[in-house]
Amino acid sequence: MYLVGTQHGKPLRLLSPLLAALAVLLSACEAKQIDSASLHKASDSPPLILSNQAGGAFTISNRSQGSLQAPQPKLSGEQQLAWAVGKSFATQAWVTSPSSTTARDGLGPLFNANSCTGCHVRNGQGELPEKGLGTILRLPTPSPLYGEQLQDMAVSGFKPEGQITWQTINSSHTDAQGNQHQLQRRQFSVDNTAASVSARLAPTLIGMGLLDNISDADILANSDPDDKNHDGISGRANIRSSTQDGTIHIGRFGWKASQSSLHEQIALAFHQDMGISSSLHSPQNCIGDNCQAYSVANTELEISDKLLNAVTNYIANLAVPAAAHDAQSQQGFKIFEQLACAACHTPRFQTRLPSIQLVSTDSAKKSNTATRHTETIFPFSDLLLHDMGAALADQNPTDETPANEWRTAPLWGLGIRARNPDNARLLHDGRARSITEAILWHGGEAEHSKIRFTQLSHQERTTLLYFLKAL
Repeated sequence: MYLVGTQHGKPLRLLSPLLAALAVLLSACEAKQIDSASLHKASDSPPLILSNQAGGAFTISNRSQGSLQAPQPKLSGEQQLAWAVGKSFATQAWVTSPSSTTARDGLGPLFNANSCTGCHVRNGQGELPEKGLGTILRLPTPSPLYGEQLQDMAVSGFKPEGQITWQTINSSHTDAQGNQHQLQRRQFSVDNTAASVSARLAPTLIGMGLLDNISDADILANSDPDDKNHDGISGRANIRSSTQDGTIHIGRFGWKASQSSLHEQIALAFHQDMGISSSLHSPQNCIGDNCQAYSVANTELEISDKLLNAVTNYIANLAVPAAAHDAQSQQGFKIFEQLACAACHTPRFQTRLPSIQLVSTDSAKKSNTATRHTETIFPFSDLLLHDMGAALADQNPTDETPANEWRTAPLWGLGIRARNPDNARLLHDGRARSITEAILWHGGEAEHSKIRFTQLSHQERTTLLYFLKAL
């Protein structure tokens, strides 16, 4: 199951009277971004002292790959049992219907994986197609052949919609120090046809319950779509109307920030990635050659609200591995700020968690009056959309979002994701094979930061990368 940016809630334009009023009410909350006029300009504000408690109370000291599968440490014994129930429905394979395993049947008939961790392997990133599951293709909406997303697997008696194919395109970049970097990206397609597609890599699952509990107002406080402070950064919130109840919220999940809550994101992932319907997403419409059989095979809701909540609460309560900051990392963070990277990769947020330790994303539970407490977390993301330039742009707009705009990716756990140099896969389509490559692909609002990165001395660059690997 992918937690990727897929169309879900109905987007609402800022031109509407309701959202215009919302923007006026919250405009006073806009926060001034970091001044990026000079690489070595001293900041007027006190330096942020980095914390290794990246996830606040959700933090565990383990930084191995296995840490991505651990529960947050504050769960009681009873809550750990509830968490384990959700884990079982996220990690074990779903099967076709009808089956003797009635609680776990309903797979397909078209799908991309038969479990959440089929793509989020051990709760980590997806793989590129030649190595395994975890890459999906989004299509312009509507596509008469494939719908919004290519399903490349099917149950017996059905045909997959097609297979992921690609051509590799190489380029080079020479930095200010004369070093040449070989960059690589893929032009993805369906069965080597000319269909216009956009690749999405399944992200790591840590910290999503914490992001889900950041207030909309705190996210909007960093929004500056008209660049009123003239710092070159114009992040905007993706304002969505919830499919569940029609209320207006800020999109925060997915590569396009197209999902406003973790509960709705996971329901959509079950629907589009596994072909499993729920109370939020009815059975899929027929597409392509499978219509006659499809109408018979996919007519009932296949995951109950109770089980959907269980899976959501499992993911919401995953632990966050501790950062590994020290004096050198703190120096690297200063360079990170001087490059204006922190203008989008906002280091910290306050999140309001229920005092009962199990973080629930069930909307009915979130709306109660339970006592909540504040946790400081360090996701290094503003959760806003930014223009990232032509090099990172999709072939077409997707998810009702311009092709060149992407949500700022959280950086917590980056050191774990980039640890294996032979299989590092960063950015939305996994094209970057190292942190350096990921930075060099930045453009648009991040163009000046990228240029300054290429002008760093060898020692400064080493120190910056040391900091990023400590996240």
